[in-house]
Amino acid sequence: MNVYIAIISLTIVSSNTVFSAVPPMSPKELKESSDFVITGKVIGVSSKISKSKVEKSIGIHRDKIFKIVIKVKSVSKGEAIKVGQQITIGAWQASVRIPPIPGPQGNYPIPNKGDFVKAYLHKKSENNYTLLHPNGFKINNK
Repeated sequence: MNVYIAIISLTIVSSNTVFSAVPPMSPKELKESSDFVITGKVIGVSSKISKSKVEKSIGIHRDKIFKIVIKVKSVSKGEAIKVGQQITIGAWQASVRIPPIPGPQGNYPIPNKGDFVKAYLHKKSENNYTLLHPNGFKINNK
């Protein structure tokens, strides 16, 4: 009987530690963790809802997948991106979680078309980048 209680307790504790939200990174952490740091103007934002590739537990889980196109104004880290280049950045946000569970909720904030942003990126493929999670965009509309 005590073995069953120990197994159930361990399962509950371990599931809570596995499914926790990701805290925002500090500016220093963002810069150190990124391959590229750029600023630029958002010239396009599109999104679609699809089955989650992040959440694997039993239930219905959908994410909103974003493609953000930016015209680069400056590059403060990395050499492969050039000023004036248009790059595509992938980002995501949790859309549906049934049953509702804590865990990674995606990238926040997501900019709108016309916004000026600073972005902390990883290279995915040629001219295709992913945003650092969870706060890889800084919107600078002043």
